Amino acid sequence: MNKPRILGIQMQPELGKKQANLDKVKQFVEQYAWYKPDLIVLPEVFNVGVDHKDLQKLAEPIPGGQTTDLLMDLAKKYSTNIIGGSYIEKLPDGEHKNTCPVINRQGEIIAKYHKIHLFNYHGSEESKCVTPGCKANIVETDIGKIGLTICFDIRFPELYRCLTYAGAEIITNVAAFPYPKYDHWVTLHKARAIENLAYVVTVNQCGRVDIKRQNLGMSMVINPWGDVIASAGTDEGVMMAEIDMEYLKKTREAFPVLGDRCVNAYIT
Repeated sequence: MNKPRILGIQMQPELGKKQANLDKVKQFVEQYAWYKPDLIVLPEVFNVGVDHKDLQKLAEPIPGGQTTDLLMDLAKKYSTNIIGGSYIEKLPDGEHKNTCPVINRQGEIIAKYHKIHLFNYHGSEESKCVTPGCKANIVETDIGKIGLTICFDIRFPELYRCLTYAGAEIITNVAAFPYPKYDHWVTLHKARAIENLAYVVTVNQCGRVDIKRQNLGMSMVINPWGDVIASAGTDEGVMMAEIDMEYLKKTREAFPVLGDRCVNAYIT
């Protein structure tokens, strides 16, 4: 599939109201079914919003939970792959993880990524709610090989480089990234695309969370040369883009910088 269609759903979740947020996702998918997306991407903790005091209480198993059941049904009904943003997974051992599931067109979970880098600044208490993941993850889909990341991961280029050398052609970052760090948001994502010659698809929450916090929005699709080819702006809505896998291949062939690493020289 040379030109898969991407649909990013940029939304403002209602804090703690899981059913209302899942209904909103369903409505967006139904409304834009005409686009026939090959991949739908959702934001970080889209099902309950960023409310650390309730994240564990609203956690669910993956599979077997309300959120996952909906995403599996939607993927199968509309024959699309879904990167289910992230939501808090309750594991059998009692641990909680910030988890990004990947669901194929048959409605099957084909991968899960547990957020590695937890955000513990400016009042965030993420590490009090979840334990970090310990392994990068790349998943092979019918549109290409996709590397998975979540929000704060964007500040750690080593992770993205590892995903690229493991074969990633598309790298997703699902986020709840706040205003006013617009320059950080755009610069970091463009850098990850340029340095890895990969498509970067990032889908963010938008809108006000509380009196102190507002999420930025600005979901984007960035091509391997660093051009923003789609953006959702700052309001709730969707982002649509057609990506060109042949263009990615030709770009990497014409500018083979990924083969020029000198790893032995980087250690002092």
